[in-house]
Amino acid sequence: MRNIVIPDKYKSIIDKITITAQEYNFDVYIVGGFLRDIILNRESKDLDIMVCLKKNDTDGNKHLAGINFSRILSKKYNLSNPVVFERFGTAKLLIDNEEVEFVMPRKEYYNLNSRNPDTQVTSLQQDALRRDFTINALFLKLDNNTILDFTSNGLSDIEKKIIRVTDTQNARIIFEQDPLRILRAVRQHLQLSFTIDQDTYNAMKLSSKRIRVVSYERIRDEINKILVENEPSKAFLMMDDLGLLQEILPEIANLKNLEHSLKVLDGTKNDISIRMFALLHEIGKWATCRDENNTNFFYDCNIESAKIAEVVLKRFKYSKDFIQKAVLIIMNSLYPKMLYSGIWTDVAVRKFAKRCGNELESIIEVSKTNFDKDNIKVFEELLFKIEKLKLKKMLYIKPDLIAGKELMMIFNRPQGKWVQAVKDKIEEMQIEDPNITKEDVIENIKKLNDLN
Repeated sequence: MRNIVIPDKYKSIIDKITITAQEYNFDVYIVGGFLRDIILNRESKDLDIMVCLKKNDTDGNKHLAGINFSRILSKKYNLSNPVVFERFGTAKLLIDNEEVEFVMPRKEYYNLNSRNPDTQVTSLQQDALRRDFTINALFLKLDNNTILDFTSNGLSDIEKKIIRVTDTQNARIIFEQDPLRILRAVRQHLQLSFTIDQDTYNAMKLSSKRIRVVSYERIRDEINKILVENEPSKAFLMMDDLGLLQEILPEIANLKNLEHSLKVLDGTKNDISIRMFALLHEIGKWATCRDENNTNFFYDCNIESAKIAEVVLKRFKYSKDFIQKAVLIIMNSLYPKMLYSGIWTDVAVRKFAKRCGNELESIIEVSKTNFDKDNIKVFEELLFKIEKLKLKKMLYIKPDLIAGKELMMIFNRPQGKWVQAVKDKIEEMQIEDPNITKEDVIENIKKLNDLN
């Protein structure tokens, strides 16, 4: 028998659940990925508890077992009220600052035009078979620490590092019913370094077009989880082979430089936003391609890439702030390599820093992977100059050296477009010399012939 050791931060939670279940005549089980990760000695999260009435209990509300149990726990330990999803017979409850989901054993009935099922209370065995993969269909009975493996493959597939559907005879149906499982298989392949069973993989490929019934928000959530893993390129290449990438990210699937974009993706730190911006940073490259004397030029590639990225991110319902940040970073991440040539003067570096604003570090992170050993010196010179100017406190200019109202007083003129034109001139002077004084600025402005 396996020795299952509950992670320390969950021991108190499990104790509360186990004691309460015994007091109130419930059977409770840890189910799903949480148990799988304990067996794999991985960090466990997303604790799901299966709740059943005792076999000799004839209560007709078995579909409410999880909900009722969560309410009992809430009252017993003075917790906040559970969040209830009565249609699915589930409830979420915050215990010791950890979210725990309580569920009933259920069967699911799907409509072809949706992945949201109707549910019905069922046996533990049938619940196990309606789950996605054998490695996620194990149950740990909490009163005696016994693992139940109804598929007979869950434990062995964990040992062999295999991702396999719970019912291989109906593999395609499993993915047709809930096509998000295809993307989850790709993610778990990457996260766990497990191999996908060939029959399972074939069924994923045949069902890939069904992803169209899944909301973009749910797809986005899976992609976000993929982006923070090591070598996310492997997942995107698998999605491409499955035909999944063409369905959810055709702009990426159609890239002629897909391998380069994926190399940039892998080369950045595992942050969701940075990784997403890296993936999209050259998405408009081939739309701007011009052949001149048998040489490809990509005019305004950064602008086109930012436009397309904005469309993609809106489709996936990313936040407004996230999209604005993406546009700024993509617009400027190509600047060091494609939009600048020559020596990085102090003035050029300050202009670059101004373009980047608060996202300088993120832009540098995306930009760095565009350089190879043949041109890395250009990038290294930029980094050196940035740090040098930072130390001297000469990288950024002082904002509003002279306010608009003061300019109107100095020149005895009413407010108008000339004020902004003069402020732009002042900024240019500051970029040339960040230590320029207010007095020198005023003197230089007075020398200008045209303030209109």
